[in-house]
Amino acid sequence: MPDSASTALGRLLVISGPSGVGKDTVIDEWAKINPRVKRVVAYTTRKPRGTEVNGIDYHFVTEDDFHRLIDEGAFLEYKKVHDNYYATPLNDLEKMLAEGTIAILKIDVQGALAVFPLRSDAVGVFLLPPSGEELERRIRSRGLDDLHSIERRLDNARAEMAVADKYHHRIVNESVSAVVEKLEALFG
Repeated sequence: MPDSASTALGRLLVISGPSGVGKDTVIDEWAKINPRVKRVVAYTTRKPRGTEVNGIDYHFVTEDDFHRLIDEGAFLEYKKVHDNYYATPLNDLEKMLAEGTIAILKIDVQGALAVFPLRSDAVGVFLLPPSGEELERRIRSRGLDDLHSIERRLDNARAEMAVADKYHHRIVNESVSAVVEKLEALFG
């Protein structure tokens, strides 16, 4: 696969962090002040939650369709996380970069660590919670998960935070506006 670092007009930014750290909120707020910031819409086999919209929040597909897309080479990377598959669409990413977009991959640690060796133009940002207690409060207060899922997310969070040093930048999310200011200063 060609590395488009020399020809891309845009920037490829990988944002990861534990469940509940505020990745979506940060990306949405940054996009409000910088029109170049756009999230690459990932593919997933999980069911939509709440008000999620197909094609905007994720491309929701069946497991059979997901595996067909793998066979067609449609993904930059894909992984199975929390019993579902997730993937980054390669063509969408390349188009965004060619248009001068700050293309955001909001992906988990497994996906990010797969992307970094494939794309020298990828810059990784890991969002950290102010504390473990605050992260647990955020996950529990979302009301999206049962007790088993919450415990699994907390275990995964500890494992993900243990590899935060593999990212180019680490930012503590104490305030969404402060994180957005840092991202804008680094990449805007």
